[in-house]
Amino acid sequence: MEYDLYSQIESFNTKLTMNTLQFLMQHGEMKKFSKGDVICREGDASESVYIIVDGVARVEKIDPFGNVNTIATVKSGALIGEMGVFLNMKRSATLVAHKDMTMAEFTNQNFINALPKTPDITVRLLKSMADKINMINQKYTDLLLKNSILMIGLYVLSLAEGKTGAEREVRLQIPVVLKQVGISAKRLKSVLNIFLRNQLIGKWKTNQGEVVFKVKPGELRGFLKGLSAGG
Repeated sequence: MEYDLYSQIESFNTKLTMNTLQFLMQHGEMKKFSKGDVICREGDASESVYIIVDGVARVEKIDPFGNVNTIATVKSGALIGEMGVFLNMKRSATLVAHKDMTMAEFTNQNFINALPKTPDITVRLLKSMADKINMINQKYTDLLLKNSILMIGLYVLSLAEGKTGAEREVRLQIPVVLKQVGISAKRLKSVLNIFLRNQLIGKWKTNQGEVVFKVKPGELRGFLKGLSAGG
């Protein structure tokens, strides 16, 4: 293989043993990508595993509103696609070269065959999978909060329609909101506090199953637009 992988050992986040380096050279196909190249796309079949030898890549994902969001960056030493090997998953995100880079590509079977012989790769695999599970959980939590903000915000705007003034009083029937939006009372409180911190509504108070506050429709509408566009 015409690539001096040994010269790249210091670029890895944790050093690889010589046995692992030899495995990479014998069983991995070295591939070079230019800045902006798409390495794999969200939804593609996971037929291979990558190890970044040199360079940085962006992990991109399309949100429910059709926006492309960079959710992470990965650099030398990172494993890409290992979840798909064991779970038979499609690519969960798109990987784009952030700058010129070199990657070692392995078929799924070659990668599985390597694990008993390369303990440092196995350790890296376990850490990578744990990190990604934590990231998925956090992203899921963030997405749920974002959706709650959008739904409650739109609901508040609908109640403010037909009223006049830069600040308009709104009364939320708590049982109705919880049922229609499908959230808990705790989540409703969190969203209202976010609106309050961003000065989109005035101080709110509860009274006999209602939440009463004044809203600034123009500011709230702009906030929601920015949230949906920004990912």
